[in-house]
Amino acid sequence: MTKRRFHFKLDPVRTLRENHEQAVLKELAAELDQAATLRRELGDAADRLESARVPGEPTATGAELAVRQAYVERVERQLREAQHRVAVQDDHVESTRTRLAHAVRERQTLDRLEERRRAAHDLELRRAERNEADEVSLVSHLGAGRPA
Repeated sequence: MTKRRFHFKLDPVRTLRENHEQAVLKELAAELDQAATLRRELGDAADRLESARVPGEPTATGAELAVRQAYVERVERQLREAQHRVAVQDDHVESTRTRLAHAVRERQTLDRLEERRRAAHDLELRRAERNEADEVSLVSHLGAGRPA
């Protein structure tokens, strides 16, 4: 008896799903990198605001105080903008994580299907081998009982 090799017919689909999973994983890495960059920018803006709020010279003129206040307000706007960019990026990261989880589930579904089909194939192969061995045993047993 020749052994039939196992062939999973959905291998090309699984390969596509694995490639998709890898692409989404790379996208998530890029999104996380961007999020880290934006968080650093947010921290820098917070530091600039803290520095801007340090009281100036007690002998500052009204014009100097107005310029200082305008600077503080500009840095506050930059901080709010940085906070908004971080929040938007966090949404992007979460969305990409969700897409990655979905891609992983799709690939794992095919992996489990292949495992079940491989197990069924192996079981059928063992049955066929057992039947062949039983047949050989029966033929040799019957052959041993005949006079020569």
